[in-house]
Amino acid sequence: WEADTKNLNYKLKRTLPDRKRKIAIAEWRVGSKWADYALFIGQELYGIVEAKKYALDIPSDLTQAKRYAELVEEINNAKLLSDWHNYKAPFLFSTNGRPYLEQIKTKSGIWFLDVRNEYNQSRPLQGWFSPDGLLDIYQRDIDTANEKLLSDDISYLKSSIGLGLRDYQVEAIEAVEKHIIEDNIGGKALLAMATGTGKTRTIIGLCYHLIKSNRFKRILFLVDRTVLATQALNSFKDNKIEELNTLSDTYQVEDLKKAIPDIDTRLHFATVQGMVQRLFYSKEDSNILPIDTYDCIIIDEAHRGYLLDREMDDEELVFKNQNDYVSKYRKVLDYFDAYSIGMTATPALHTIEIFGKPVYNYSYREAVIDGFLVDHDPPHIIKTKLSSDGIKWEKGEKPSAYDPETGKIIELDELEDELKIEIEGFNKLVITENFNRTVCEQLVKQLDPDGDEKTLIFASRDDHADLVVQLLKEEFEKVGIEAGDDAILKITGKSYNPPQLVKRFKNEKYPTIVVTVDLLSTGVDVPPICNIVFLRRIRSRILYEQMLGRATRKCDEIGKEVFQIFDAVRLYEALQDFTNMKPVVANPSVTFQQLSEELDSINSNDRVKKQIDQVIAKLQRKKGRLSDDQKEKFKYHAEGQDPDSLIDLLKGESNIDKAEQIIKFTGLWKFLDELKPQTNVQLVSKHIDRLIATERGYGLYSKKPNDYLDSFQDYIRDNKNKIDALNIVCTRPKELDRKSLKELMMILDSSGYNSRSLHEAWKNVKNEDIAADIISYIRTLALGDSLISHDERIKRAVDKIRKLNEWNKVQQKWITRFEEQLLKENVLQKDDLNKEPFKSDGGYSRLNKIFNKQLDKILETLNENLYGESA
Repeated sequence: WEADTKNLNYKLKRTLPDRKRKIAIAEWRVGSKWADYALFIGQELYGIVEAKKYALDIPSDLTQAKRYAELVEEINNAKLLSDWHNYKAPFLFSTNGRPYLEQIKTKSGIWFLDVRNEYNQSRPLQGWFSPDGLLDIYQRDIDTANEKLLSDDISYLKSSIGLGLRDYQVEAIEAVEKHIIEDNIGGKALLAMATGTGKTRTIIGLCYHLIKSNRFKRILFLVDRTVLATQALNSFKDNKIEELNTLSDTYQVEDLKKAIPDIDTRLHFATVQGMVQRLFYSKEDSNILPIDTYDCIIIDEAHRGYLLDREMDDEELVFKNQNDYVSKYRKVLDYFDAYSIGMTATPALHTIEIFGKPVYNYSYREAVIDGFLVDHDPPHIIKTKLSSDGIKWEKGEKPSAYDPETGKIIELDELEDELKIEIEGFNKLVITENFNRTVCEQLVKQLDPDGDEKTLIFASRDDHADLVVQLLKEEFEKVGIEAGDDAILKITGKSYNPPQLVKRFKNEKYPTIVVTVDLLSTGVDVPPICNIVFLRRIRSRILYEQMLGRATRKCDEIGKEVFQIFDAVRLYEALQDFTNMKPVVANPSVTFQQLSEELDSINSNDRVKKQIDQVIAKLQRKKGRLSDDQKEKFKYHAEGQDPDSLIDLLKGESNIDKAEQIIKFTGLWKFLDELKPQTNVQLVSKHIDRLIATERGYGLYSKKPNDYLDSFQDYIRDNKNKIDALNIVCTRPKELDRKSLKELMMILDSSGYNSRSLHEAWKNVKNEDIAADIISYIRTLALGDSLISHDERIKRAVDKIRKLNEWNKVQQKWITRFEEQLLKENVLQKDDLNKEPFKSDGGYSRLNKIFNKQLDKILETLNENLYGESA
């Protein structure tokens, strides 16, 4: 069987991949009419291609291909695999040669239907299956794999000698697998788990189970930063799963260096940037991966690429702006015929539009309530004169400015009007050393450069990070604290060997204080971080939560119980007016190279003119930002023409001549695309600054502690009869169970109230440092109960139980166990005794025997005294 590939490529505008197996393409006829194509592997018929004319619609029901599949017969040694509902070919295709576009889906793409299951629906593909891929689809038994997913007991993933997953992590895996089974073709799922709750370990367990059950042949693990890929890959290599083996011990795993996975590779790591280059900008067809290379894609940090304030690092220069990033990110997902699983700690509208609503959500507040993450105290808000009033130059003044091109301070012209820069422009639009020094003077009172606690400071720009590092060192020296050179460090994309610096920050004593811009805002795990400092304004609550997520992890080695937030730019206040990010329209601003390359395949004269006009418009914008040296390089690449001359030439030539000129200047377009935009000059402020106050931020409602307590009291009054658990706390506290308490704490937190903020407010208003729990605060503010600490209230209630009887030694031990559980969970009911940590010791039944059938009375007495008037 000879493959007429040239003719097929001409008709279908695509190349069928030809790897280890040959696929034969035979033109064939029905009656006297020659039509379309049949796809063979060896002599066996696997598919029929209905090739439409370029302008024709593609019928989604593949009517013509179905007719051919019914009429086909075995002749000339061809073999038919079987008969499915009267169709004698398992796979049907229809295409008119146009690349797939969602907006004109019936006029583009390659439409595919697997007729073996009569309930299957046709779907569009971005390209052709490879022979191996087509064979794999034919041989793969999805139903059997799904049954194995359902029936396989994955309790081994909870084993302490393996992954040691927690209950919610196993629940997350089961939720994703259930969704895969219910939506098994071309589906998407979103998994939302708070930073620090073990997304990577959860995904290791999920990948292992999916591969072990043979549900997917090859999984692509997609990240947007090399450092995140390295961190995840190390986790896959280090964490034992089953029988002391890691996933990479059992299955073949490939890292970023491998561009094309081997046939035996089951898990492959890649960056979004690398995959975009490989799929859409590769000059070698052999490097372009078939659409069936992966049948599952897992996207780490799925919210990324959409953040308003992220500064792009060198890896991301292939993308011109965030809109283009989003476009390419989605194109990677859409290109492969694969199931997509997104992971994020901060689900937002744009993420949900891609993946759908989370199939499982484990929030930060849930993790804090369950004791897996640490909470934060109300933020320390550092107010200065400049941060409150702004920086102002009067009319007629001559501001100074820093010119990054020359590295010099220059004097600008006299101002024709007043110029004022508010706090959001500090360190971006204006360099203000006095503001930063005033803030650093306060920070050195709170931070210890030689202690166990680590601090992460978010600066506005790379040069701002340098300034903060220097000021901190100077201010520590002023107060007599020796801070070694390695103790305070900048880690940004422009640092030398950032991955190594991140590794030091995580694993070594120094640095203890790190200043960054965006490199450490997401995905980096350093548990000893106890302080987050904001010296930059951001507009995205997603990014804000990601930044806070750097400090939420527990770190028992240093006794970490809480983390602190220091806000010098009124960020906490500013975020009141911003909701989660809105979706970004995927309408990219193309590069010069893209415009040039596309010209070669455009046939319409009008479309050619529009393309050329885009090139001219981009040149007009670019020419004013070229330095003298860059202008000389421009002339070199443009055969002696300066920007204006080239623009005039492109305006005057015919469309054909203009297109030829543009296409031949490949070096010029590459040069212009790689130019980093020149940074505008920054104003330099010498305005004097001074500290006004350091306040606390009690929720998003008020910075005044008495107002915060009053608002909570009003909330209780207004909702006592609307929220069942709140009513129980106020009227029948002995009936409160763990589930209701958790739900209540989640509701209160979403309204801005939690025990830590209430504690700080109470301390400031009453001058009493009482570590009470949320139930005590509710009853105190609603009913006037005396506020006592959480530990003291439980001690009193348990002491009442101890005095009920002359308990033997075993019974006394269990009463102590009850007390320990109450200190962690606040409540203890009968049902709780059939859960851990009591279930493995026999649960309620065994404990009731130990207490001579008096356990119900003990629990009732205990709960009556926990929050009742007699407590």
